[in-house]
Amino acid sequence: MQYAACAWMIVAVALVGGAGPTPLEGTWEVTELTAYGEKVDPKFFAGTKFVFEKDKLTVVPPNDKQEEFVKRTFTIKLDGKKNPAEVDLTALDGEHKGTTSPGIYELNGDTLRWCQPDGPKTTDRPKTFTSPEKSDTYLFTLKRVAAKPK
Repeated sequence: MQYAACAWMIVAVALVGGAGPTPLEGTWEVTELTAYGEKVDPKFFAGTKFVFEKDKLTVVPPNDKQEEFVKRTFTIKLDGKKNPAEVDLTALDGEHKGTTSPGIYELNGDTLRWCQPDGPKTTDRPKTFTSPEKSDTYLFTLKRVAAKPK
């Protein structure tokens, strides 16, 4: 499995839309990740935080020594009226700056599930919360760790 590709998806877990506060505002931590149909060992993402503020996401890696995850920023566009709820994520920096990636999400209390293709090559929105074997679709589970960004 290519964990370097994981960098794009792990930062793709941004779910804040609009200019005002949303139920997603705050800090979330990745607790589980499935990529290319396989569960990823937590040592590759442990401590990675996602800070949601209004329509932006900042991904904060656990340390500067992990090549897989780097600090990144994105904007989010949500459509909670769809089933499953949809999100479009646009990279504000990095290799894929300006690229929009379609995904789906589900919020249940302080647990967030997110499913999205990795990188800009796949433009089809996932239909279910799965990461099929040999696909470039990632499935994340996150837990809220703080109500407001620090």
